[in-house]
Amino acid sequence: MTRTVIVGGGISGLATAFTLQERGSADSTLIESSPRWGGKITSFHEDGFTIEGGPDSFLTQKTAAIELCRRLGLEDQLVGSNSGKSAATYIWSSGRLHRMPEGMMLMAPTMVLPFLRSRLISWPGKMRAGLEVFIPRARGDEDESLAGFVRRRLGNELLNKIAGPLMGGIYAADPERLSLKSTFPTFLEMEKKHGSLLRGMMKRARPRATHGTKRPPMFMSLRGGLQQLSDALVARLPETNLRTGCRALAVSRHSDRYRVDLSDGSSLLADDVVFATPSFVTADLVEQLDPTLAARLRAIRYVSTATVSLGFRRSEVAHPLQGAGFIVPPSEGRRITACSWSSAKFQHRAPEDCVLLRVFIGGALAEELAEQDEAALTQLAREELQAILGIVATPVLARAYRWSKANPQYDLGHEERVAEIERSLGNLPGLHLAGAAYHGPGIPDCIQSGIKAVEAIAARQARGENSCRSDAPSCCIES
Repeated sequence: MTRTVIVGGGISGLATAFTLQERGSADSTLIESSPRWGGKITSFHEDGFTIEGGPDSFLTQKTAAIELCRRLGLEDQLVGSNSGKSAATYIWSSGRLHRMPEGMMLMAPTMVLPFLRSRLISWPGKMRAGLEVFIPRARGDEDESLAGFVRRRLGNELLNKIAGPLMGGIYAADPERLSLKSTFPTFLEMEKKHGSLLRGMMKRARPRATHGTKRPPMFMSLRGGLQQLSDALVARLPETNLRTGCRALAVSRHSDRYRVDLSDGSSLLADDVVFATPSFVTADLVEQLDPTLAARLRAIRYVSTATVSLGFRRSEVAHPLQGAGFIVPPSEGRRITACSWSSAKFQHRAPEDCVLLRVFIGGALAEELAEQDEAALTQLAREELQAILGIVATPVLARAYRWSKANPQYDLGHEERVAEIERSLGNLPGLHLAGAAYHGPGIPDCIQSGIKAVEAIAARQARGENSCRSDAPSCCIES
């Protein structure tokens, strides 16, 4: 018997196992169906290039990732994204790249002159955005899509050229279906408090660094790639607690505990089970425990994406690549959603005489493109970069990653959907959820979900609860 079974060896499951160990609960088993740890976090090194197959950085405003790096002794490996001119983002529109107006905060301008000078938005579009201060605040508290909110407050052009591709792209989502309440609630709060986004932006004080300290960049990574993080977590966990290439088949009640049946024919008994798996995988595992919970978990949609990293000799790329990269609005009819200039965004990603670019394909509006084989993805990326950046050279390095049904969608009603899952889970004390599907898909969100699962386990154990007692108090979802 083991005290805790953790299903899923991505960053959420690894963070859960490590936090359990830190807090003195070493009696746990972490199960991963694939032969490697880390989930979508995977870094590849070749000929001086460092390629990220999944996420390449994490947001510093949410501190869980930085704090975990410090706990693991990786603080000296942290690197920030380049700032100033090197951090500029571009938008592909009408056959050319336009620099994002300085002072844009995702969907709304905070500086008037750069916005007015930009050729990205037409004068009618600028005038419509300026009328935002006269748009009344919404009544009630109904969930609203990103597209509906931006269209209502700032107009169609700002939605189609900036907010939709930028904010929807973060979630690989369709802006018409993306829940603003569950993804960017700050803008709803700003509307409620100030009656206008533009007024709220102007009144919002810029955060200042403490005297003598430098404010951290918005995004950070690790010098050798983000896989350093998952590798460090695995290295700190006892080998006897780790099982790769072993899939959980089902979870059922066994006396006053849970039994986890595994693909190798064995079973584990546990007081607590943490599901750090995609919600549709978790649904299959809990089907015999609670079909209603399983159905609610399956209601969270997932979409497919792909990334293609291409390395070129610097002398064969005429574009200066001064910035972080560019995004492509769906209305432009291109086959990619964005391109990150990886070697400009972070140092040490390519040899000095080379550049590294990473192309994003697929998402909610073009899933079929992401599901092609690696050769087709690479060819697609090369053709698009030739059309947009004029790169005709043969890459010195090319690597494609496909992520089939790996991106959870925070569709309209997501908050209530998760609340329903919580209510169902309250009838199954000892079961916990972690991961990207519930309260944030970013690396810090996933790490925090594991920490909260551990806190819930510790609280249950302190109360001396048995897992399957029907009279046990409710246990909320932990994510």
